[in-house]
Amino acid sequence: MWLRTLVLSTVIFCLGFLSSSGKDYEIPEIRVEVSINEDGTVQITEHLTYDFDGSFSWAEYQLPRQGFSAIRDIQISEGGTSYINENSEATGTFSVAHNDEAIKLTWYYEAEDEQRTFTISYTLEDALTVGPEWTQFFWNYLSDDRDKSTKRLNIAITLPESVATDSLHGWTRGPKGHFELSKTSGAFTIRGTNIDDDDVAKVRALFPTSVLASPQVTNQDFTLSQVRQEEEIYQQKRAERRARNAYWHEISQQVNIAVSVIAVFLFLYFYRKYGKRHSTSRLSSHETIMIPDRHRPAAIGWLLNNRSVTSVHLISTVLDLARKGYFKIKEEEPEEGFFEDDDPTFSVHRTEQDLQEDLLDWEKDIVSFVELRLSDDRQKLHKIFDGQDSKVSDWFSKWSKKLKNYCFDQDWIDLQSYTGAYWNAGLQLILFFIIFGVAAYAGKETFAPLSWFLAFITTVVAATLSMAIIRPTEKGQEIKHRWNNYKRGLENAKEHNLSSDKLDKHFIYALALGLKGEELEDIITTNSNAVPVIAWIAFSSNTSSVAAVASSFSTLGATSAATAPGAAGGAGASASAAGGGAAASAG
Repeated sequence: MWLRTLVLSTVIFCLGFLSSSGKDYEIPEIRVEVSINEDGTVQITEHLTYDFDGSFSWAEYQLPRQGFSAIRDIQISEGGTSYINENSEATGTFSVAHNDEAIKLTWYYEAEDEQRTFTISYTLEDALTVGPEWTQFFWNYLSDDRDKSTKRLNIAITLPESVATDSLHGWTRGPKGHFELSKTSGAFTIRGTNIDDDDVAKVRALFPTSVLASPQVTNQDFTLSQVRQEEEIYQQKRAERRARNAYWHEISQQVNIAVSVIAVFLFLYFYRKYGKRHSTSRLSSHETIMIPDRHRPAAIGWLLNNRSVTSVHLISTVLDLARKGYFKIKEEEPEEGFFEDDDPTFSVHRTEQDLQEDLLDWEKDIVSFVELRLSDDRQKLHKIFDGQDSKVSDWFSKWSKKLKNYCFDQDWIDLQSYTGAYWNAGLQLILFFIIFGVAAYAGKETFAPLSWFLAFITTVVAATLSMAIIRPTEKGQEIKHRWNNYKRGLENAKEHNLSSDKLDKHFIYALALGLKGEELEDIITTNSNAVPVIAWIAFSSNTSSVAAVASSFSTLGATSAATAPGAAGGAGASASAAGGGAAASAG
């Protein structure tokens, strides 16, 4: 359980997905009063102090059905006021549920940003191991399945009559150094501090059977020497376990550090062998507004944007086809409706131009798909490529594969570099499982958190960086270099005077290369002498200024890409076994 919790917590921390309910609670103190009665029954009273941060309305207490035959006289109170036992979930009530494994108490209250102490009491039958001369109460006062740690645990065990301290024998089981057991006439006192939520607090109290009235012997062979022998064996095993833990703690640290080093070495090895970039030092690194070559916007966008096909590549291709005369785009009035915004919409109209031989297959697919959607009376651009439509999504998946195949056919990517990426990812995954395997085998007591966390982060980062091993060919690197220079030029469009007859082309490439918002508007407004006239788009009569045209262009690119497919989306007692093991929680 501890390893699963650690994994989930670490993954959540590393991914940055922090989910909080805005409230929390602690149980800093637990006081337990145990009364051994003359008739052999045991009355337990627990005072649970809660620190609430936020609003809470219920709490839960689970007691495993072990170490006793029956439980009765269950009561819950607070400050002298008793809760009513009824299954209504009303404030001031509690309910009792049970199955073959546990008894669950749930009580209801109203608390907010305060400290409250609840008292739970019950009487156990057949919870004692009764021998001819000696009797024991062996009980687990804290379950290792709790949600919260406890700072202070105070236990008082009182016998029905005074007994000399040399006739009282007690042993504790739990984290070493956290418990102190003392004896007085007829009583045991145990004090525990800083007990983690995955630790137990077991106490074995042994006293003369003669303190009971008419005792019924439950174990004829139960003796003091037997208990002492069991405790000696337990302590011996505990010492052996501590020695083993120390050994595995050291081994775990060494393994974790070795894994971290190996993970870094493997990544560097595969990167140098398969992923080292070809030099472009001989090429100019100055930004430019000259379009480097005649490659399609979507293909260049794929090359520069991590070899993935997104909605902007689709929309930039649609606009490029419109620029080539296959479509006419018209600015329309905003759609009406409570959930609609004030942005204009755009309709698409197929022109009479026939498909030319220079069109690529994936470009022809778009023309055919638009024609099909237009025949279904879908003229608005965002309706034609509605990402919520399963037909559109299926088509986009097939179209993406065609575009990717085209891009790979250009010999821009070194396919052998994928070998290095796969090898690195696979070996990092093996290292990842090694550190988890060692941690699981060694156990929580030997866990080395700092070195483990270092190894975890190193392997995860090194595995993620496998994608960085995939590299362009020398040809692809040169093309990418030149287009990056052009992209930087578009990003700084305000500093350049773009030719008015190429503004639409610059805009389409900017959209494909990932520019957004003001960067797209700057391309249109860079030449502010006159409103640009673009043959393939008809603006509304209200769009009569450079700024208005720029805004409409930006909306055309942004809203169309946002709605298209591929857009980024945004919990009877035996002699040697302890009974009990209660766990409390709140909500």
